[in-house]
Amino acid sequence: MKKKFSYKYSFISLAIRIFITLILFTAIALIYVYREDISAKVYHWDKLSSVPADFSVHYIDVGQGDSTLIEFDDGKNMLIDCGPASSSEKVTSYISGLGIDTIEYFLITHPDEDHIGSGDKVFEQFEVKNFYRPMFRSRSEDTPSAYPLQDTKIYDTVITYAKREHDEQNCNIFYSSDAISIQGENYTVSFLYPSQQPVSDTNQSSAIVLADLDGVKFLFTGDAEKKQEESVVTQYGSMINVDVLKIGHHGSNSSTSEVFLNATSPQYGVISCGKDNKYGHPTQATLENLNKFGVKVLRTDQVGDIILAVKGGVLDVNGKGQMIDYVLICSLILVVIFVVWAVPEPKKNPPNKKDVKK
Repeated sequence: MKKKFSYKYSFISLAIRIFITLILFTAIALIYVYREDISAKVYHWDKLSSVPADFSVHYIDVGQGDSTLIEFDDGKNMLIDCGPASSSEKVTSYISGLGIDTIEYFLITHPDEDHIGSGDKVFEQFEVKNFYRPMFRSRSEDTPSAYPLQDTKIYDTVITYAKREHDEQNCNIFYSSDAISIQGENYTVSFLYPSQQPVSDTNQSSAIVLADLDGVKFLFTGDAEKKQEESVVTQYGSMINVDVLKIGHHGSNSSTSEVFLNATSPQYGVISCGKDNKYGHPTQATLENLNKFGVKVLRTDQVGDIILAVKGGVLDVNGKGQMIDYVLICSLILVVIFVVWAVPEPKKNPPNKKDVKK
């Protein structure tokens, strides 16, 4: 005789399922409420305290590109790159949202579109007092003749805007190779590269800038490649031992050599790149290299805008954006709930009289 089963919930089984479901829904609510704290644990961040920062460094999520804003303790600021044209509204609204209407220092590390595309909008919306440009001529310029030509419309547009402001005596223009430094009472920004010798490759001409903010050091490398990184190591040695490194070229294999990581020895490495970008940035090799040197990696494609603050000479880290993908976690929990409810408790039926042998 074959045993037949029907699928029913006993009172105890039903009570257990309801209890498990309530626990899981409570877990979802707690994940939502404490998502920033969970994110801090996942990404090894220190939660930003409520005490106002002396300095703030904003790595703005511009997708596949770079844009960083530094707020100094004396009220001045510095914008390093401004992302692609597609991010112009994001960049300008982000800066305006901080109550900024004047940019004291605006640096373009090199003339690639993903670093300068929003430049025209920056000049339109903000008063720029000092502009630092790459060692390239635009299509509307003949001089300096020794500088390579960067024949793109966007670069020419940005340079044209800068010159217009300069002609109206509103903006000073410098080349990033002028070996200048920006100084305040508690900070120094030093231009380490390039030298006066022009370089035809845009990435290899990328400016490398060191910001010392009350003893906490940040290094910005644009898209500089390994050769340029190692040149800076040779020239500056222990001076470039830093707390935070903006990882070169969005985490590409062309940058972030072991020699460079050994010399810089950063606690944090920030990678600015677009989610699921077609270039495969950051590469697995770069991530493994960073892990080998114990660098905590923060990525804009994972957490959105990233804010690093300095208060009393101490570094705090905070994310302002996607935080953790708690939606995925909640989805997985919901799957568990449905699985629990979908598997009923088998209950043996009493034998049918017809199946009982007489």
